[in-house]
Amino acid sequence: MEKWAVALLIFGAVAIAMIGQGWVSLLEHRRRRQAMDVIKAAIEHGKEAPPVIYEQLRRPEDPRSPWTEVIVFTTLSAGFWFAVSQSEGDQRLVFLFVAATMSVTALVCFALALVRLRASKRDEER
Repeated sequence: MEKWAVALLIFGAVAIAMIGQGWVSLLEHRRRRQAMDVIKAAIEHGKEAPPVIYEQLRRPEDPRSPWTEVIVFTTLSAGFWFAVSQSEGDQRLVFLFVAATMSVTALVCFALALVRLRASKRDEER
């Protein structure tokens, strides 16, 4: 595979990850804005907003599981492992280093996601 194709594959993975993260941020912004609108409307009518609304605003402070990061770093590591298989010489060593780094990062994010998933299930049981 040509160098430009490998670069395009890696760029595509990064672009998809960035677009996905932007979409998640946009949805979070809309959710928080709607909660603030409900609070503002309640105050304008001289009432207190429901406690559920305040809980929704506090939710982002809770640690979220890094499943998005797992997908991003797994995709990037796959792209770099593919680049390792297609390259030669010194270039192969550079791609190998980056692929190994991305793979370790993906595994750490995966372990962290599993730990947080287990912790959230434990909290739900209480």
